[in-house]
Amino acid sequence: MSLLNFFEVRIENTNACFYKCKMCPREKLNRKIGVMSKDDFIVIMKRLKDFNGSFHLHGFGEPLLDRGLIEKVKIAKKFHPKSSVGLISTLGVKVEKEYFQKLILAGLDAIIISIYGFSDKTYKKIHNFDGFSLAKKNMTFLSNAMKKLKKGSCEITIKIPDFLSSQVALEESIEGIETFLSWSENLNFNIRPRSYVHNYGNGRSYNPSQTDKICPVVEGKRGQILNIDKDLNVIPCCYDFNSTIKFGNLKKQTLQEIFSSEEYFNFILAHQTDNLSSYVVCQNCEKLDY
Repeated sequence: MSLLNFFEVRIENTNACFYKCKMCPREKLNRKIGVMSKDDFIVIMKRLKDFNGSFHLHGFGEPLLDRGLIEKVKIAKKFHPKSSVGLISTLGVKVEKEYFQKLILAGLDAIIISIYGFSDKTYKKIHNFDGFSLAKKNMTFLSNAMKKLKKGSCEITIKIPDFLSSQVALEESIEGIETFLSWSENLNFNIRPRSYVHNYGNGRSYNPSQTDKICPVVEGKRGQILNIDKDLNVIPCCYDFNSTIKFGNLKKQTLQEIFSSEEYFNFILAHQTDNLSSYVVCQNCEKLDY
């Protein structure tokens, strides 16, 4: 498989997280918790030569818990200067005041801030972590860094739940969101709705399985997204949070070898013939192509 087929590479720099969000099947995670080493990250960069798309440095964890994150951003930019590097974060991690300035100067191009709950009480209830004040403090640090650097190249977006479609966010009041939005006006971040709560494969059951659709990893845009977990396993998509389906491993194999493997072709055939008995994580999937 040519790298030209991938427009995005998602690298799980860590699967650690302090949060236990009610919409996230964290309690079912049985993989060893850890952080991808610098050497392993470099292995990925070398395997992806000539890639000029987007890197997303996050997986089933909180990327800011990786204290080597700034160095990894620098490495990604060194090996792939034409690529973009972004991440999704709750910002619920204690960092030094100048941390975000250093992260942006390292070459980070985008941060998506994920937040559910807009008061101390509802935030803690949904995220199972008392981090609302910390997240707001880090948003202020991030905003100040952007103003100080006067850089427009790093795009900051806050994703908030859409109350009409998010079953989790219904516990928050409209007034809570309005208060938060009023507070955040001076941050100069983009505000976008998060209109969907996922099943995470077999992790949750918010939505009915789309049995009449074929997996978009097989026929769709998700087939152009390369997913790599912290142990360098190539997995089909980010919803396989326990890495139950491994096409191969970049420590031992090239991308060409991985996407010529029996494991990969068995996965494709199973979805084409609608025989998912060997793929439990796929059986409850919504099969959304985005």
